Amino acid sequence: MKLTASQCLSASCRCGEVKFEAVGAPILSAVCYCASCQEAGRRFEELPGAPAVCDPDGGTGFILYRKDRVRCVAGAERLEEHRLTPESPTRRVLAACCNSAMFLDFTKGHWLTMYRSRFPNEARAIEMRVMTNDRRSGVELTDDVPNYAGHSGKFMWKLIAAWAAMGFRTPQVAYGKAAK
Repeated sequence: MKLTASQCLSASCRCGEVKFEAVGAPILSAVCYCASCQEAGRRFEELPGAPAVCDPDGGTGFILYRKDRVRCVAGAERLEEHRLTPESPTRRVLAACCNSAMFLDFTKGHWLTMYRSRFPNEARAIEMRVMTNDRRSGVELTDDVPNYAGHSGKFMWKLIAAWAAMGFRTPQVAYGKAAK
């Protein structure tokens, strides 16, 4: 699915109280198998009524967007930050109304990593699998898309190209109490 800058994708939490719009083509669509994504997914899935975060094979599907192309259009006050450790530069944000994982924000970065499952009917096809060295024991991956042990050069190039297109800016994402 190829999008133009005038096109928009919608993402929402499971109950529909929190909604996002993402404009234009994503930077990338990938599945991550890193230990941090698996741990965060496990923690989120343990919350009452939480929908699945990880795929059955332990991977977490993401769609990466430039931060300046994503906005919360409803329910920002319901978003809550979670970090694996207090000093982590990566915060994962969920909709507290239904415990749906919404996005991952590497606070020093220019991109927002949206959970692919939040785009129910509009999810872009997976382009690659990354951090596959951390996948669970016994998980065999197909070769329908490239599988990378870490972050590939293609992955990094797409992030750098998106940053250059943004004029090397790093916008901040407001949500929760900061969004009011």
